[in-house]
Amino acid sequence: MNDEPFDTSFIDDERLMLRARGVLKTFVLHTQGGQVIPALHGVDLAVSRGECVALVGRSGAGKSTLLRCLYGNYLASAGSIELRDEASDRRYTPLTGADPHDVMRMRRDVIGYVSQFLRVIPRVTTLDLVAEPLVARGVEVDEARRRASDWLARLNIPERLWQLAPATFSGGEQQRVNIARGLIAEHPVLLLDEPTASLDASNRAVVADVIVEARERGAAIVGIFHDEPTREVVATRRLELEPVAMASAA
Repeated sequence: MNDEPFDTSFIDDERLMLRARGVLKTFVLHTQGGQVIPALHGVDLAVSRGECVALVGRSGAGKSTLLRCLYGNYLASAGSIELRDEASDRRYTPLTGADPHDVMRMRRDVIGYVSQFLRVIPRVTTLDLVAEPLVARGVEVDEARRRASDWLARLNIPERLWQLAPATFSGGEQQRVNIARGLIAEHPVLLLDEPTASLDASNRAVVADVIVEARERGAAIVGIFHDEPTREVVATRRLELEPVAMASAA
C-alpha cells in the first residue's frame, strides 16, 4: 500500500472515475452566533478503476465529512467534485452544484455508499431492502431477490432473517445487510464508511474479500477502515487528512 502523495498528472484519463479538487467544507453554527467550524481545507483526490484509497487521520480530521461530500450528502463549501458518467454527453458530471435529478441518477447508476449505520425502512424485509438497488436499475424483482439472497448468504445472514425487517437485528447483522445493499449493484464508484466496524474477525475477513473482489473487477473505492489488518488487505494507497485549524476558516 502506497503512502506517498498521488500525482494526478499521470492519471490515465480512461480509468479515472472520481476527481476532487480543492474541496473545502465548513459548518456554520447558527445557534451559536454563526460560529464557523472548518472541517476540510483544500482536499485533492483522484481515484481510478481498480484502486482503493483509504482515508486515514486522527478523529476530527474530516474523513466521514469527505465521504459525505463525495456522495453529495454535504455540499462542499468550495472546490469541485466530478464523477465519470458514461450515460452523459459530458465525460464527467460535476457533483458540486448538480441538479438533484442528476445526483439521484448518479447514486442509482454510478456511485454506491455504505454508511456506518443501516437506514432501516419499516416493514420492508431484509431481502427486499438488499434487492432494491437492482430493482431501481430495472432488474426484474425475482432476479433481484435471487441476487440479494446470494449476497445475504455470503455475508452470513441466516436465511430465517431474510423475510424480517432488520430493525431488531444485531449491530453486526445490520452492518452486513448494509454492505450487501451497498455492493449488490456493482457501482463503478464505491464509498465505504467503516464497513467492518461492528463485525467480528471472521465476518471482517468475508467483507474484506468482497471489497477486494469489487476492486479487482474495476471499482474505484474510497473508504475509512479503522481496522488496520483490513486496511492492509483492501487498500492500494492512503490519503492522510489532518484536522483543520480554526484559523483556516478565515
